[in-house]
Amino acid sequence: MDDKLEACHYDVMLKLLHRHILKEILVSTGLAMGLFVFVLLMGNAIRDIAELVAAGKLGPMVFFQLIGLLIPYVAAYALPLGMLTGTLMALGRLSSQQEITAMKSAGVSLYQVATPVFLISFVGMVAGILVNLHFAPQSRVAYKQLMATAVTQNPVGFIEEKRFIHEFPGYVIYMGGRDGAVMKDFWIWELDKENRVKLFLRAAEGAVDFDKESNELVLTLRNGTAEQRDETNPEALDASPDKSLYFGELPIALPLDQIFGERRDKRIRTKYMNFAQLMERRSEAMEGELGSAGEISEDRMEIQMHLQKNFAMAFSVFSLAVFGVPLAIRIGRRESYANLGIALVIAMSYYFLMIMVSWLEENPAMRPDLLIWLPNIIFQSVGFWMLYRAGRH
Repeated sequence: MDDKLEACHYDVMLKLLHRHILKEILVSTGLAMGLFVFVLLMGNAIRDIAELVAAGKLGPMVFFQLIGLLIPYVAAYALPLGMLTGTLMALGRLSSQQEITAMKSAGVSLYQVATPVFLISFVGMVAGILVNLHFAPQSRVAYKQLMATAVTQNPVGFIEEKRFIHEFPGYVIYMGGRDGAVMKDFWIWELDKENRVKLFLRAAEGAVDFDKESNELVLTLRNGTAEQRDETNPEALDASPDKSLYFGELPIALPLDQIFGERRDKRIRTKYMNFAQLMERRSEAMEGELGSAGEISEDRMEIQMHLQKNFAMAFSVFSLAVFGVPLAIRIGRRESYANLGIALVIAMSYYFLMIMVSWLEENPAMRPDLLIWLPNIIFQSVGFWMLYRAGRH
């Protein structure tokens, strides 16, 4: 009877401990994820859209829509970082306050202490798979489409006055001012592959329109001159008279392909595909390999690499949590900034290993699509080994 009562008390105590640890982990992970989502969002927003908003090319409503579409994309990176940081913060605080020692004294093993962490990280791993292979690519496509639509609906606004515009590959454009809807004083430099000026255009005025079929902005210059530079020495400024021409009207096509991730052949880029599209493209690549002596083509390797990388990234939520449990118990830091710094160092080491494997992508014979799992295997192995060592002492 006493044994049953003692076992019942132990079960109740264990449930209370798990609930306490679960609450600590959820709060810490949620705060850490929120921080990383904010930082990553600001990085992407400043890089892509803040300048367009400041220039008046995007309205505030479109800006917030674009920010919302970026959340699934940055969540793919915020999930593992948040899980690792939350684990270090929660267990580090418990360890520094000797609560972990008290639990071990009461007969609770470290594996039982870590059970809530493993549970949350497993849920995070499943969420990561859904985000990486469905929500992130879909939101990225919607982001590019909304950005392109916002700009093409107001093509005139894309040419900002009194600023050197470098967004269009192969061109530098400067527009002096506006007179109502008419744009005045155009200076345009067309560049060669070495970014040297091969053609200089100057026009009194111009107009911009969008060609939907070719996905191009068409800049029509009026009343200007064109100066052709010497191909062998384009930096020589003493242009010959026969290479300087006057024109009444000259259209220039400015492709939006590279700016907004569109392609002329409408073939979706691998990084914008969801799971179903990737599997369909993989089947097409395998059909093209028939009769190739079983060798994996570069197209199929690119797809398989992208698939496995997304799965491995999702699995890193669990791997980094496993690595973080014994580390948090051993270091036992309650300061949030210290745990954040440790988490960043660990995450950078993990991602550096993934980048190293990605360098092998152009060598299918080495199977980088399988080697991409190496960081997860290493971090889990080291994590469970450290947990075993910590449990013995």
